[in-house]
Amino acid sequence: MIEEWLNYQEQEDKYVFKLIHVTEEINPDNDLIKHLQEQIITSYRNIDYYKFHLEDASEDEIREYVKNQVIPGDNNQFDRNVRQGDWGEILSALIVSYFQNLEVPINKLQWKLNKDKAVFGTDLIAYNKGEEIKDIYYYEIKTKLDPKIKVGKIPNRFYITVIAHNILLKDELAPTESIAEFLERLFFEKSEFDKAKKFKDIVKNPQNYNRNFELFFIIENSNFTENILEELNNLPPQLDPLKVTIIFIDKLKQLVENTWRDIEESLVNILSD
Repeated sequence: MIEEWLNYQEQEDKYVFKLIHVTEEINPDNDLIKHLQEQIITSYRNIDYYKFHLEDASEDEIREYVKNQVIPGDNNQFDRNVRQGDWGEILSALIVSYFQNLEVPINKLQWKLNKDKAVFGTDLIAYNKGEEIKDIYYYEIKTKLDPKIKVGKIPNRFYITVIAHNILLKDELAPTESIAEFLERLFFEKSEFDKAKKFKDIVKNPQNYNRNFELFFIIENSNFTENILEELNNLPPQLDPLKVTIIFIDKLKQLVENTWRDIEESLVNILSD
């Protein structure tokens, strides 16, 4: 369904980074919104866990569990920003899986300790499909209604593109392989030792892998300006190779709100099947 909604197209070389445009082929309808709701609800917990935890629960109890224990609240702008950010990370993971044909090993949102806060660390990691990992991809994801608003402390105010770049660069320059080490521990605890060994080698021998970096920007279609790319293009080329993917969504705010509205019903429907 994602591939019916979105078109993924590489742009001609114009910047020091490779540019991808993702545009809407059709307007989101109720079926697409339901699909997105299912993707969101199963990103926070897997279905088997829901069945285990909600065994013998009534429909009202399922709804209350989702609202109180799973999804970010809707009480203030901070909560809504977390919802928007989570929404963007989930959509980005779908694009990476469908259009880039890469393996996404984990939904980080499953490991939130506080549902009303964003998850720290690299937003997303993916790698090539197949038995041997050769190419690793690191992503920073920003979902912004208006990306041309500059942010940062005065006098160094930058577009969100530069902020995202610097976050990913900071992760890359750190002496640790934090997300790979987390995955090594996770798969070890799950007794999936073959996967744990793969990530152990990434932690110990990162120089043996092709490292790729990508920035995702999910924006309101009408708010796009080339300035956000030009400012990014003017930076020293410290992340290489670098790809920038812009997802243009018409009426982004409305789509995000529609996706979250009554999202608990999607779990009720899944568990009743």
